[in-house]
Amino acid sequence: MTAEIAIMSRTAVVLAADSATTVTSWKDGQPERRYFKGANKLFELSRSGPVGIMIYGSAGLQGVPWELPIKAFREALGKEQFDVLQTYPERFFEFVEHNDKLFSAESKSDALLSMVGAAAFRLQLLIAKNLEVSEIDDLAGKGVAEIEQALAEAENLVDGIDLDDRLTDVDVANAAASTAEAIATEAPTTIDLFIQSADRHHLIPRFANLLAKLAVKQFFLYADVTGIVFAGYGKEDYFPSLEVYECFGFLGERLIFSRDDDSRAMSANSPAVIQPFATTHMIDTFRTGVSLDVFGAMHDANMSALRDVGRKVLAECGAQTPITEERLEELATEVHQAHADKWYQQMRNQHVFPLSSVVNSLPLPDMAALAKSLIELESLKERVTKPSESVSGPIDVAVISKHDGFVWIDRKHYFRPELNPRFFKRAD
Repeated sequence: MTAEIAIMSRTAVVLAADSATTVTSWKDGQPERRYFKGANKLFELSRSGPVGIMIYGSAGLQGVPWELPIKAFREALGKEQFDVLQTYPERFFEFVEHNDKLFSAESKSDALLSMVGAAAFRLQLLIAKNLEVSEIDDLAGKGVAEIEQALAEAENLVDGIDLDDRLTDVDVANAAASTAEAIATEAPTTIDLFIQSADRHHLIPRFANLLAKLAVKQFFLYADVTGIVFAGYGKEDYFPSLEVYECFGFLGERLIFSRDDDSRAMSANSPAVIQPFATTHMIDTFRTGVSLDVFGAMHDANMSALRDVGRKVLAECGAQTPITEERLEELATEVHQAHADKWYQQMRNQHVFPLSSVVNSLPLPDMAALAKSLIELESLKERVTKPSESVSGPIDVAVISKHDGFVWIDRKHYFRPELNPRFFKRAD
């Protein structure tokens, strides 16, 4: 877990991030979590351009800490700048995808095989369900014809799963072609369905092909997701922008990522932006007056209450021709929407609009202080309400403006700066 924020006005964008990181290991089938307070999540992306980058979610890509490709990209970029901010994420992901030193073809192949192999348990459970048994071990008593029929049903079911728009049939074909031989070799000794009976081994090629298809179609359900925030200016930008992406890792040779709806671009007439990432409860409460979890709970509770009131009124009146459930739902939805609109308007008028107006007028030091205070507020909430401090540690804060560039306001070091002057000379 983590807490990060971007505050954007017409003159600058401020980024702030905590330092907490969670490491999970497994012991006797139970997760053991350890929390540390020294993770770097905020970086300068360009030595010459006013651009920063933040990460949240998974701290690594295929076992490689994100800090390595970020700093490698910064060195490779040198003094090159792009006209618009949107080009930076495009070039960054292109750099990561084709960096064979950090992500070798062998490591990508191993990761793909591991992903496909991990789906074997799910596919066997699906076959067991088709045969109306609950455990994979129960398949031992089934005949070859029954297994083949269940496999055919599983093929139809997997074919019916929609392929995400971010993936293509080529991804499925490549995954199947890349893993078929390894799966066929390992299946007789590692997959229970084929360990149980050698008579089923002729089904292994079909199983392997279906396994790859299932793994790819469920790719986003099991991927380690990293949120990546790019902020700042291109050479031709006079107002700051936020570009927010989600990176899901490699699928074979292809890096899978997508642009998020939280991406924003300022203009002369834009309201200020306060955009939290990862853990957001207290920041949402500050900027809208209510956190999203409470908002959702109240939304559902109000709708349920309106339905109940409608039924009770009809019962009390002794209506001879009570309305149908469908009509009751329509009336409840209509009233609820009117109520919600008034609630939204109150939130905007009392919290969102005044805050946005003030932020657009704040001096840069005050914007930085606001960002840091909101992360501290989130950290305090976690510390006093949960046994684990999943939002904690020193807070890094940076201000990015058009002409001053990327400026650190608060930055942690794992060493004492006064003892390491050579570090800062190298950085210069």
